[in-house]
Amino acid sequence: MNGPKQAMRLSVSLALLVLAATSVSAQGVPQKSALEGDAGFARAPQAVIDQHIDRQWLRQNLLDLLGHWVAASVAPNGFIQENLDRQWKPWGSQEATLNGQSRQLYAMVEGYEYSHDKRYLEAVTKAYDFLMKMRDDQYGGFFNRVTPEFKVLDETKSSSIGFAIFALANAYRVTRDPKYSKAAMDAYYVVTGKMRDGPFFANSMKRDFSGPALSPYAETAHHTDIPDYGPAPGGGGGGAPGRHILLNVRMFEAFLQLYQATHSKEVWEEITAELAAMAKLYDYNLGYMPSTFDENWKPVAGGEPSRPFEWASTFSKAVELGADPKFIEMGSRSIDYGLKVDYNNTVGGSGGIDAQGRPTIMFWWAQCELLKTLGRYAALHGRGDLWPYFDRTLTLVKSNFLDAKYGGWFEGFVPGWSREMLSEKTARAYIKGATDGAEFAAYHQTFMITDLLAATRPH
Repeated sequence: MNGPKQAMRLSVSLALLVLAATSVSAQGVPQKSALEGDAGFARAPQAVIDQHIDRQWLRQNLLDLLGHWVAASVAPNGFIQENLDRQWKPWGSQEATLNGQSRQLYAMVEGYEYSHDKRYLEAVTKAYDFLMKMRDDQYGGFFNRVTPEFKVLDETKSSSIGFAIFALANAYRVTRDPKYSKAAMDAYYVVTGKMRDGPFFANSMKRDFSGPALSPYAETAHHTDIPDYGPAPGGGGGGAPGRHILLNVRMFEAFLQLYQATHSKEVWEEITAELAAMAKLYDYNLGYMPSTFDENWKPVAGGEPSRPFEWASTFSKAVELGADPKFIEMGSRSIDYGLKVDYNNTVGGSGGIDAQGRPTIMFWWAQCELLKTLGRYAALHGRGDLWPYFDRTLTLVKSNFLDAKYGGWFEGFVPGWSREMLSEKTARAYIKGATDGAEFAAYHQTFMITDLLAATRPH
């Protein structure tokens, strides 16, 4: 990361951060949740919410899903076996990633919160112990991938540390055990002190945080497009050279969860500084938060179309915790943009059509993020026009993503294909979890369900 070009980038980035921090420092730390009645929220009548969001079904689906996971995946040493077949038996290689171990730790936390079953609390304790052994005692942070016996397979420092913060913050919120808040804050200081790239954060760095580094597993950590139509017209895919970083919506979500659990003043100052920077980068013409920028902070085309929904729900959460209500309007516009570029008007849901109008796989996580966002804005922000989209997406999920025979969720669905047809193309048609690819497990379902349950709890 040395050289005049990098120095110029860093100076511009730091100037943006200072400007952002200066502009928000007067806001202070909010004293209560905006759900208690502050500006930015226009809650629908509970009767209307109940017509569309079946809280009993959500809770039942959550506990069914997590019941399988707690029974099948937690090894005695706390390693979570993420690779599971349709019948919840291990398949393929068994390795622990920071992403998977953290996200499944969070899922076990929520299993305990919503059931009070001590099996989940035992799983949380074990998974936490394993995660702490993934720490790098020399340079800080966590190794990105290890074997179940703790042999390091990938020493890069990944932005997946945000999932560790997310999980540990929620573990503290639910159990009030200070070991979780300490571990969460320690990880927070690693991110803000060693992974800073201007107002945001580097995606992947060398073990000693001296510069960027690509994980040797990076090529496997992506969704697989099915059907494979070959290179896109004009050369297809990849990103533009010299691009900057991907704005990490999930790191920001982790900071929100950390603040909600700890009410830390310094975490709130970080949140408001980042929000101010985002407000400057937001595309007010199109109405969305770009996810990728070049070295001069100009948006780079591409990225996942469903990302506007994630930003919208995250902005809503930030306002719930006390941020400027203007972010509700920004999130609402992002939903409108996402519905134009990503919503499948034929079958409902997110994705399923490529740029040439051909069917392609729809992933579980995108449907979860869409449902979470549509439900939040319809129930809390006066967007009753979103209920039909929510209803159609939930119908799609119930019809195509839930395994009625063995329980749990499937990873993906191709419009017009049976699951048997999908299984002819990929072994992932029936699996219940996977370390590589998109690290399919229970995180997105758990986050979607618990967020909707919390947001729509009757007053």
